[in-house]
Amino acid sequence: MFRERNGIFCLLLCLLGFGTAVRAEKLDELRRQAAVQRTFEAYSAVCRYCYSEGKSADILSIYADSIRMVGLHTKSSECFIEYYSWKSEAAFLEGDFKKGYALKRAAIALSERTKDRTYLAECAGDMGYYYNVDAQYDSARYYLKKGLLASEGMPALREGYRTMLTNYASSFLFEGHTDSALIYTKHAREVSEADRDTAMLIENLNQLGTIYRRQKRLSECLSYFGEAVRLCELQDNFRTAAYIYGNLATVYTEWNQQEMAEEMSKVAVEYARKIGDNQMTGICLSNLGIIQCHVDSSRQEGIDHLLEAVVLLRKVNNRRRLCEAYSFLANAFVQQGEEKRAADYLEKLEALTSEMRTDVEFYRYYRVKGVILQSQGRYAEAVAYYQKQVQMLQRGYYDTQDYEVYADLSECYHALHQEAKSRQYLQKAYALRDSTFLEENMSQLSYFSAKYGMKEKELMITRLEQAQLEERAKALERRIFLGIVIGALLFVLFLLLYARQRQKVKIARLAQAAGEKEQQFLTLQKETERRLTQRYIEGLESERTRIATELHDDVCNSLLALSMDVRTSEVAASGRLDRQLDLLEKARQRVRHISHELMPPVFQYATLNEMLSDYVNHLHLPSGMSVTYVSTEGVDWTRLPQSLCFEFYRIVQEAVGNAVKYAEASLIQVSLTFGQGVASVQVVDNGHGFDVNRKSKGIGLRTIAQRVKAIGGSLILESSSGKGTLVKASVQVDTIEE
Repeated sequence: MFRERNGIFCLLLCLLGFGTAVRAEKLDELRRQAAVQRTFEAYSAVCRYCYSEGKSADILSIYADSIRMVGLHTKSSECFIEYYSWKSEAAFLEGDFKKGYALKRAAIALSERTKDRTYLAECAGDMGYYYNVDAQYDSARYYLKKGLLASEGMPALREGYRTMLTNYASSFLFEGHTDSALIYTKHAREVSEADRDTAMLIENLNQLGTIYRRQKRLSECLSYFGEAVRLCELQDNFRTAAYIYGNLATVYTEWNQQEMAEEMSKVAVEYARKIGDNQMTGICLSNLGIIQCHVDSSRQEGIDHLLEAVVLLRKVNNRRRLCEAYSFLANAFVQQGEEKRAADYLEKLEALTSEMRTDVEFYRYYRVKGVILQSQGRYAEAVAYYQKQVQMLQRGYYDTQDYEVYADLSECYHALHQEAKSRQYLQKAYALRDSTFLEENMSQLSYFSAKYGMKEKELMITRLEQAQLEERAKALERRIFLGIVIGALLFVLFLLLYARQRQKVKIARLAQAAGEKEQQFLTLQKETERRLTQRYIEGLESERTRIATELHDDVCNSLLALSMDVRTSEVAASGRLDRQLDLLEKARQRVRHISHELMPPVFQYATLNEMLSDYVNHLHLPSGMSVTYVSTEGVDWTRLPQSLCFEFYRIVQEAVGNAVKYAEASLIQVSLTFGQGVASVQVVDNGHGFDVNRKSKGIGLRTIAQRVKAIGGSLILESSSGKGTLVKASVQVDTIEE
């Protein structure tokens, strides 16, 4: 149950859902199976599917309770661990984090008591992930450490180890400790590369790009994002590529490269539309609209994209992203002078404030609320929201436009006739603006320095390529001269060999014609053998049918008549012939059973799978002997030709009969499989076996071989003294003719 929820990427993807009819049918099928089987495994399968879809919390909770009932009956600790774990997932899906934490802790405690490292690693990893989502980073790291320790030295938990290591690094990134995040993310990247986990490597590269973006190291940032995008596009992973292009757009926005930011964001939208996911398309359209709203000339286009995004985000009920879109729409309408529409979207935003979790979301809300209140002349109320922003800035929140908050505060205090505070915040705004402009200029210099460095590298590469081309040209001249000389020699040699070659061609043609004739003869011979074998099998079946009919209609009836005559005699009435009558009835039943076995099976109303299952279940076996039957699940057995079904049935009859009569086995295993166009039937026993190289094959084995040959299949016969016997027949289905 390890969750591949890694960093910012997984916080986004965990919200994605599809809800297609195919998935609904899959869930219904799993629930039907659970209702029939009523086992721990069947209930777990339903829970696992609901979790993977990220929905149906009520169904997940119900089947978690069913697992608990199985645990009460079986006294299995595994059942109770699964119950607590799945029950917690249902609580998390419903947004009840407190209940989810309590249940997950119970699962961890039980895993520790039973020393089950697998469940301990899984549950601790889940706990760490949810604490990351809930912005409780110290708790997240505590449980992630516990999970990492539990999974050490266990190859089966290696994937979960990489996930937890990445989430551990993400906790530092979310908390703003980029230096620690960088150290642990680099380590996670090394582990992903060593394990060749491309999906996790992409996440690590994306996270490194995000860290370097926050550290304003443009060259490294673009390098890691570029490598992540390259891997995504190689794998046609458009979903992740769209997300990373969104990150690139953010980078260019922060570095005041508006055109590049818009270009990257449009690529993200293109990829999102390509995968046809409303959630991802809505998010990418929202990002594009936000970027465009920062520029006066493209603000209206940005508003249009945000409105389109709102429609999609409402469909998928992504309330947190709706908060973001509403806040930027409200702010954009304020700048457009459309205060009525701005107030409308602010009202929609306030209806969703309970969905806000991060500092970014609260800071954005305070900003737009203050701006709208200020535009409405409600200065005292606006000051309250601006002061909340100031408090967040003083606690370390980073905003490249922080001077605007202080400037707006100055205007509000001026309108309230509090001139001292107005001058104080105005001076702060000027100081921050000068600092920001200086930082932006340095950023621009860094950006152009990075671009200049790239151009220098490109120029150096061009010069090296030019030198290589010149060297190749000289080498080509030498090769041409040598080619002319060699060509002349070859021409003379060609003239000498031409006559001889013509003779060889004639001989080859004659040999080819002879080979074709021989091949035709072999093909005809094989076809003749196949037809003769088929006729032999048909004759054999006809004779079996005749004998079965005689046994059933004549011998069985005669035995029945004899039994009835004896029962009506005076001697029988005295009870002295009861034993003889019982033996007579058993003989009649045995003859009747043999006649049924000799009759050919009819596949008009039953499949081969059903016929074999019925045959095995109704076998008359000696004491101490058992027969099992298994078949490939999910196969439409009606696809098999009747000729193949008929021969497979007879092969199983013959092989099982041999095992019962001669092998002295305690267990016979019959299996029917189908995959990649190949149908196979196999009979294995644990009897005394025989030496296939020394012992001559009996009539039964020869009949099996002839039946396999008749349908163009292959036969495997393996046996040795004391090690049982294996008989396996395989046929390529598309080669069978009805």
